[in-house]
Amino acid sequence: MFGPAYFLSGDSFLKRTAVEDAARQRLEPVFSKWIGREEIRVRSEESHSRLNVSERVALLEKIVPANEEAGQEVLIGRSSGGRVASLFAMRRPIKAVICFAYPFRHPSSVLESLRFSHLAHITVPTLIFQGTRDAYGAIDITENYALSPAVTVRFVDTDHDFDLSPSKWDEVAQKVMNFLHSVQQRSPAKGARFDEAFYLRTHPDVAVEIAAGEYVSGEHHFKIKGRRKGRRFRLLADT
Repeated sequence: MFGPAYFLSGDSFLKRTAVEDAARQRLEPVFSKWIGREEIRVRSEESHSRLNVSERVALLEKIVPANEEAGQEVLIGRSSGGRVASLFAMRRPIKAVICFAYPFRHPSSVLESLRFSHLAHITVPTLIFQGTRDAYGAIDITENYALSPAVTVRFVDTDHDFDLSPSKWDEVAQKVMNFLHSVQQRSPAKGARFDEAFYLRTHPDVAVEIAAGEYVSGEHHFKIKGRRKGRRFRLLADT
């Protein structure tokens, strides 16, 4: 069994509850307790909808106990709740972060680095489930945003609402469990497959180095050198 799970909702707190309901139904038994949207709302002195991301991080710091058991919490966030969870993980030790439909960008706004820049430096194991049709960041997120080695991305055939069938939710829940077990065992989580063709097409110099025997593949180059140099890459969606 894992420590307590905190579920952090998105901005549409009262309208969209399906993601937490589906996740809680499948995952709650493996945690020592589940602190969800209603429990967090009760502990908040203000309406959830009136708090911005920074205020929600500050609220979470008051809610999550800082005692001898601190650091065992798993934060699960949907949309802006994923921002809150990952920003909190930059300030306090926790076990892991799980995000559904992370809002890398707002479709109708200019790019805001505050939404994603910390993901390049986060050290807490973080699993992001992203829809291939998500207007807030889709299959191209690894190409356009720097992600630290602690971040694992899995793509799902959905949009930002993260509306999935029960069977697809079962698959997602199993991937969450696999991720949590890998965190417990301190072994690397298996994420989406590396897009070799995109990497070599984008960086033709790497193909030359592979031909010369310096690297065995584009993924090998990326792990050894490309990530450190900020090379653009892309992951393939699950099939």
